[in-house]
Amino acid sequence: MFERYSENARKVFSIAKQEAQKLRHDHIGTEHLLLGLIEVKQGFAAEILKKENVDLPHTRKLVQEMVTHGQGPEDADYSFLPRTQHAQTVFDDAVKEGEDLVELTTEKTSFNLPSPTSGTVKQVSVSEGDKIKVGQTLAVIE
Repeated sequence: MFERYSENARKVFSIAKQEAQKLRHDHIGTEHLLLGLIEVKQGFAAEILKKENVDLPHTRKLVQEMVTHGQGPEDADYSFLPRTQHAQTVFDDAVKEGEDLVELTTEKTSFNLPSPTSGTVKQVSVSEGDKIKVGQTLAVIE
C-alpha cells in the first residue's frame, strides 16, 4: 500500500498512527503527521522544522491542548485508522524521484516524464492539451 512513498514517509505515517492511537483518535489527521515529521528527524521537512526550533515535546503538548482527546477505549483495535481529507491530500500529492509525474504526447509518440526529485507537488503549471516548450516548468515540487 505504501510502496510508492519513501522510507521517511512510511516512518512518518507509522509514527502519526501511533500518535493518533495515544490520543484515542479514530482518524489520522495533519496534527498526527506533524508529530511524525518532527520525530523522524530526516528529510526536507525535518530540516525546516529543526531550523525553526520545533521540538516534539512542546509540539505534542500544543496538539494535546488544541484537539479533543478521543473517547475510544484504551484497548480498542486501532490497527486501521482512516486519514482525514487534509491528511490524504498530503499523501496524494507526494511523489518519489523517478516516479511518473506527467504523460507527454507528441505527434509521433507518448511517454511518461519522471519526477526529477522526491517531494510534494505544490503546483502544476500545465493542463491537458497545452503545448509546452523546451525548458518550460511543468510542476513545482518541494
